[in-house]
Amino acid sequence: MKKSTIICATASVIALLCSSCGYVSVNGDEEAVLIAKPLIWGHGGVIDESVSSGTQWTALTTDEIIFKIVPTTHEEKFDDMMTDDNTPVDFSAYLKLCITKGQTPTLLKNFGKDWYENSLAPTFRALVRDKASGHKMFDLTSNREILSKIESDLFNKITKYCKDLGLPVTVMQVTIGKVTPPDDVLEETRRTAAQNQNKLTQDARSGAELARKQAEINKAIADKAYQSQMNMTTSEYLQLRQLEIEKEKVELVRDKQNVTIVMGQGLTPTINVK
Repeated sequence: MKKSTIICATASVIALLCSSCGYVSVNGDEEAVLIAKPLIWGHGGVIDESVSSGTQWTALTTDEIIFKIVPTTHEEKFDDMMTDDNTPVDFSAYLKLCITKGQTPTLLKNFGKDWYENSLAPTFRALVRDKASGHKMFDLTSNREILSKIESDLFNKITKYCKDLGLPVTVMQVTIGKVTPPDDVLEETRRTAAQNQNKLTQDARSGAELARKQAEINKAIADKAYQSQMNMTTSEYLQLRQLEIEKEKVELVRDKQNVTIVMGQGLTPTINVK
């Protein structure tokens, strides 16, 4: 009887201990910050040492906050942001960050669970708006060099801001997504581009026609000069030109098999090339 009483008492103690305990499970890309909440005695608050992996038993009243300690990208959308030439544009800016490993308790104590939304997002949005609004719409939509300069400036500014604030994160990259003007601006741009291309085509065609005209004039002048130099009549010169043309026909098919050449009027009518 005494032995069974001891066993029951031991089981009761174990059950009581188990019922008053909890545990936290952490993946390899996470850290957990424990927040102690004692019921009767002791001090509560954020525990300075984080849980980096695996499972750890905790008091039942202890809460945990899980943080990702791998690079994460935060997107900020901008709708109808006015550019330097008063044209509204839409785009997204992306900020890639990584929490410093082992610093999640400091992050939670000083900046809270929603540290990005509360301490970083407003400043990042303000910096992006300030830089982008200083450029014209077409520069933002088509000039990659200007966008790269904006990204570089934003990276430096937001890195300095995090350092001055004491935020335990590393800024890894700032990216500006595709900048898009309103549909009516896009349509006007396409229409203008089509008009410009049409003008270029017409200018090229006109230039070719003028060049061809000048070539014909130059040829006529050269023919007239030759006729005069050789003291030939117009009829004699035309006959000479006909002979030259027939000669060109023969040269054209000299190396070809089974070709029949029909000569011009007044000349030998047919030549069979075998």
